[in-house]
Amino acid sequence: MRNYLVTGGTGLIGQALIKQLLESHNQVWVLTRNQNKAKSIWKNTRFEDRLTAITHYDEVADEVAIDYVINLAGEPIADKRWSNRQKQKIWQSRIILTEKLVDWLTHRELRPKGLISGSAVGWYGDGADKILTEQSEANDEYTHQLCQAWEQAALKATESGVRVCVIRTGLVVSAQGGFLSKLKLPFQFGLGAKIGNGKQYMPWVHIDDMVKAILFLLAADKVEQPELSGAFNLTAPNPVTNAEFTQTLAAELNRPNFLVAPAFLLKLILGEMSRLLLTGQRAVPQRLTNAGFEFRFKTLQEALSDVLSE
Repeated sequence: MRNYLVTGGTGLIGQALIKQLLESHNQVWVLTRNQNKAKSIWKNTRFEDRLTAITHYDEVADEVAIDYVINLAGEPIADKRWSNRQKQKIWQSRIILTEKLVDWLTHRELRPKGLISGSAVGWYGDGADKILTEQSEANDEYTHQLCQAWEQAALKATESGVRVCVIRTGLVVSAQGGFLSKLKLPFQFGLGAKIGNGKQYMPWVHIDDMVKAILFLLAADKVEQPELSGAFNLTAPNPVTNAEFTQTLAAELNRPNFLVAPAFLLKLILGEMSRLLLTGQRAVPQRLTNAGFEFRFKTLQEALSDVLSE
């Protein structure tokens, strides 16, 4: 049994990851702003006695050795228009929280063996149609600056001997929520639309592969792969364009797909945030693949077929 601390544990990825950790008979602490929500998720389950919801790091006793920390917390980046106030909120929920987390864990006498910390393919900015590996350069824009600061805050833990992996995540395909839950309804009514010219890439990953990859990185110490540190693209091997995505989703739902959401209209409504929809990243998981990780869901059709059947 190992002890894990998870931030962002009530989110889509956090819940799926924690379920796997608990099923493997581990003990999990969840750092959350909403203790009641965290407790209610696991209430009356066989896992309830092995999950502790906390609102502050000090609630973890000094004598408790936290083996690994998984940092998934962050204000949703696509829920609200990017006003200066919203940008500050996004920044604080990622960078400031991560800085506080790293400060806490590096000052503990019993430091964790590893830290897995969230990031996003937005690190690359607009990648156009270039294939993006972890060695690729970034386009310097807001999402890059945000993710760069987020990653650097986490990587500070390496100075105290903690192995750190930052995961540049794509769009998570899941039946339980996330971006697909927002798209499914309009597509079911035949109102799904290609965005702009549809040429922008949408790197995606199935929720099961997402969790599996995090566990793979956590297990690197057990299989003596200390080189598994630094940045990893956590995306499926076959990113698709927005046009391909909309065609595949419509086909899986047996609905027409002929509408277009004009770029100028999205820019007018969403302002700078429209770049999340109108630009993309053709990111591939080169480092994970080279390390021997095998994706179960390699094509979008396989992933959508799986989650839409639930």
